[in-house]
Amino acid sequence: MASCVLFTPRREEGRQLLQALHERAAYLTDQALDCQVFQNVQQAVDRLRAGRAEAIAWDVSQEGALSVLPEVRTCSRDAFLLILASGSTSPLAFLRPDIAPSSLILRPLGPSEVDRVACEMLRSICGSGEGSFTIERRGERQRIPWEQLYYFESRGKKLYARLRGEEIGFSGTLEALAETLPEGFQRCHRSFIVNMEKIDRVRFAENLILLWDGLSVPLSRGYKRSFKEQGSGSV
Repeated sequence: MASCVLFTPRREEGRQLLQALHERAAYLTDQALDCQVFQNVQQAVDRLRAGRAEAIAWDVSQEGALSVLPEVRTCSRDAFLLILASGSTSPLAFLRPDIAPSSLILRPLGPSEVDRVACEMLRSICGSGEGSFTIERRGERQRIPWEQLYYFESRGKKLYARLRGEEIGFSGTLEALAETLPEGFQRCHRSFIVNMEKIDRVRFAENLILLWDGLSVPLSRGYKRSFKEQGSGSV
């Protein structure tokens, strides 16, 4: 089980980070995730003294929080350390060898930034999920080899993973999903990410990507250039 300790006195920030971690974990790993959120700095320190954590998020803008960071680092020296800071906080205060942060997020916390750091934290503690993509539905997890996936589509309020003969719906956003995918999956439209290994031909004049097995996805003008630069076959 992977352990995460989040310290922020701001209840909404803690909720956002916790939600993002659990949502990303659903398709990044099948490893159990134990996340604890603390609003009191001393309680967070006591938790880390009691046992190491694989990932830590720490709000340095709170009084006393920065001064205990070296001890926090000593308790879990190999942990992924995310610093939460305000724009008025000087980076020199925490960019030090005895703290050595792994990542930084500045306020105000936007959804895309929260998703980014959640993915970074999970990749560091759970690995990248090499070999397969994990979908959680109705309390069950399904692992799908990357080579079986043709594309991902955002439709309505859900995401859909397209296989040869079926599609599987799950929760999330295309932006957050894109951060977790391996090389070879590329955005081709605001609602689609395609597996480049499944492309047969690209019809640039028709804004259409033809895939194997009779499947196809749209290609928007904003993504044409990148496909042309990669030398995708065209007709």
